[in-house]
Amino acid sequence: MLDPVIDFAFRGAFAALLLSAAWHKLRDPIAFWQAVSGYKLLPQTFERPVSRIIPFVEIVIALSLFLFSASALPVLTALSLWIVYGGAIAINLLRGREELDCGCGGIGADQKIHWGLVVRNGVLAITTGFLLLPATDRALGWFDFATAGFAVLLLLLIYATAEHLLRNAALLGHEGTHP
Repeated sequence: MLDPVIDFAFRGAFAALLLSAAWHKLRDPIAFWQAVSGYKLLPQTFERPVSRIIPFVEIVIALSLFLFSASALPVLTALSLWIVYGGAIAINLLRGREELDCGCGGIGADQKIHWGLVVRNGVLAITTGFLLLPATDRALGWFDFATAGFAVLLLLLIYATAEHLLRNAALLGHEGTHP
């Protein structure tokens, strides 16, 4: 069983990541449409509508993580989203298409796809899966809420640090390929 503070912290961090990613996509819908199109996983007629729907799906999942915290559905949906995103990246890497814009958005926006992003999405999926464990039913005090709030910030800081490390590693890996 999960302590409710840990449950709240991870829900908050995942919701913030999803909202940040959605904001990035809504801020520049044409760039995101081009990123979706670049993956070449959908028929061309579906690329634009799907690129318009994805940010709203991310917003709904983010809000659902809190509004329906007793339900496994938002957790399973978030988990599935990380897997689909990681799978789309992996498929294109296996095709040799390493120069694609990730289209990921959020804290680590505007980067080329690489295997580190597949691993990142796997870690996000696994940690999201922990939210399927039931939370203990204990009363929360003000200190618990403060701790959960700081934990959300800490998790986002860890994520942002990992994103910067992944981006730098990918840039260093491509450094030798330029004349």
